[in-house]
Amino acid sequence: MNARTWLPPLSVALVAIAVYAGSLFNGFVLDDHQAIEANPIVTGDLSPALALFQPYRAQSPYPVFRPLTTLSFAAQWAIHGPAPWAFHLANVLLHAVVSVLVLSLARTILPGQPLASYLAALLFAVHTIHTDAVSSVVGRAEVMTAGFAIASLLAWHKFMTQRGAESAALASLTYLLALLSKETAGPLPLFAAIMTARRPCGRTRLLWQMAFGLPLALYLALRLNALGALFSVQARYFEHIDTWHTFLTMVGVLARYTALLIVPYPLSPDYSFDSIPVAQHVLEPWTAAGLVILPGMLLACFLTRSNAIGTAIAFFLVFMLPALNIVPLMVPMAERIAYLASAGFCLLAGQFLAWAASRYRVAGSVLAAAWLLALSGLTVERDQVWHDDVTLFSDAVKVHPRCALSLANLGQALLAEGRTEAAVAALHKAIEIGPWKWEFRVALADILHDSGLHRDEADLLLDGLRYGGGKVPDKRRLCAALVETGQFTDEATCMGTPPGPP
Repeated sequence: MNARTWLPPLSVALVAIAVYAGSLFNGFVLDDHQAIEANPIVTGDLSPALALFQPYRAQSPYPVFRPLTTLSFAAQWAIHGPAPWAFHLANVLLHAVVSVLVLSLARTILPGQPLASYLAALLFAVHTIHTDAVSSVVGRAEVMTAGFAIASLLAWHKFMTQRGAESAALASLTYLLALLSKETAGPLPLFAAIMTARRPCGRTRLLWQMAFGLPLALYLALRLNALGALFSVQARYFEHIDTWHTFLTMVGVLARYTALLIVPYPLSPDYSFDSIPVAQHVLEPWTAAGLVILPGMLLACFLTRSNAIGTAIAFFLVFMLPALNIVPLMVPMAERIAYLASAGFCLLAGQFLAWAASRYRVAGSVLAAAWLLALSGLTVERDQVWHDDVTLFSDAVKVHPRCALSLANLGQALLAEGRTEAAVAALHKAIEIGPWKWEFRVALADILHDSGLHRDEADLLLDGLRYGGGKVPDKRRLCAALVETGQFTDEATCMGTPPGPP
């Protein structure tokens, strides 16, 4: 094996590891606490086999089904216990593996373009938008899904070019593993169909249906059994928004993703509530940009003279589908969801940079080097933001001052550090933005309770009734506060009384 064979993948892997090396000094943040530290399957209190039969976050009001990701956490916990650095190390190594797989995918989609393939893989390895997936331990779901999905596509391509039932079987198995890591692998058969369309023989189409239909059916059966429904009906971001305004908003979100792939700044771990307002008309800047970008990409797929360019765009659009509310989401945008789709963008960007380097020599080479170095520096800096919850959510609030969930999470993180006054201020601001969120009120009520301010605690919870149509998500919690203030003699009497001021 000569250096031309092993040096490119090795260098891509080493670069991916280098830019995320700082992750080893980070702790558990955000959803890591619930999905790992408080997950009895991960900590060994329950059998790992249960991962196939219950939600990824069993105690969450928004359960999801990612059994293979859960099992990876459980395996690590069994080996080294609650050591954050080890979990982060696994994420970094997995990202390096996926970056090498992107190189293989690029060589497949861009045959005869070694420079473009190499640049695409390097861009993927260092891209700052990936910090949401790599720097948080729970982001491993995205990384594992991407790895298995790309492996599936590579196996399917090998089947189409060399035949062999073992390649089709491998494509089917890795697709199932991708789904069991995270549901964002769902659109893979669509892109495989685009690849298959170039070889329109009946046998290939039949094998495509079997290779991807069978694992999808098995996954959906397991998901239905674990969750009781294929899709969560809780906390849909656009639950009360009509289809037209949802479409306008999500077209704008596509424009936002595209912008962050070109210049990944500023970034945020949360885009809920007022971070991305619901679009009202087509002339809003982000919506207008999206209405140009989306049809432009679709036209490029069909009209481009280069199959490589069209395939790269198709890859991006197909794997962006889960991020565009095709299946109702709890938030309108999350950078981690773009992890797999970004490979398509990198394939396109790699071709552009290779063309610029060949056409303009020095200027093109400087452009490629500058972009890669800028992304690397931003990634190293961004990775440090994920060090702990206070650092992460302070930065999130700085980017989106009216993101209620970030403010609430910041309040909880500040409280954990003993900074009660700052925690109360953050939670008050969160309630001001999202007054209907009962969990924000309970978080603040708990602090007031511990401070002996029982009257303020009760008033805060009673005020929340105005936003729930008189319904109380947790009446026992409200009654406990009312008993503390003497408004009821005992909880039983309160529980039997219609909600509202006594």
